[in-house]
Amino acid sequence: MPLNIHLLSPLSLFRKLERESYRAFHANTPLHKADHFFNFCVTAASMRDYTLEHLNKTSKEEKQPYYDVWSKVPALVAAAEIANSSKHFVLRNRNTGRPTTNKTRAVKMKKSSFVEIYMNDAGDMKMVGVSRSEVSVILSDGQILELYKFTHEVLKYWRDYLLSIGFVVRRQQFSRLAGLNA
Repeated sequence: MPLNIHLLSPLSLFRKLERESYRAFHANTPLHKADHFFNFCVTAASMRDYTLEHLNKTSKEEKQPYYDVWSKVPALVAAAEIANSSKHFVLRNRNTGRPTTNKTRAVKMKKSSFVEIYMNDAGDMKMVGVSRSEVSVILSDGQILELYKFTHEVLKYWRDYLLSIGFVVRRQQFSRLAGLNA
């Protein structure tokens, strides 16, 4: 049983994954963006464990077919490698102790231009150009995904997967997603 009382199923962890995506995208500083991006990747990697527990797949033999499928999804591989290499500093082969080579080609932080859109109660809109930090991930297949697209790919995979195993996945309330309520 998990020690965190709010994360009792793959669906509750998926909700956390959505919140981490929102936090990463909206973080105002490079440090906070990196922190939330890392947290997103750790949570994405944990989705595998929560799902396997939910499915009662506990032995190595029972888990392996799932890991084989997940290892073919470049965005999931990247999330797991980012989470594990950050957590362990260096990923090592369990048998030899030598560092392993990541499949994910790179993770970069850079400055990018964005447009922030503001709307008042009367419906008047104002657009403001801003420059802020952006994370990009170069996947094993060479595809470059900016933060929003990367998190979208991972979220879409897990949303579709949860639906396929019988979970009802509805849109999370914006106030909860953005941390506007208790």
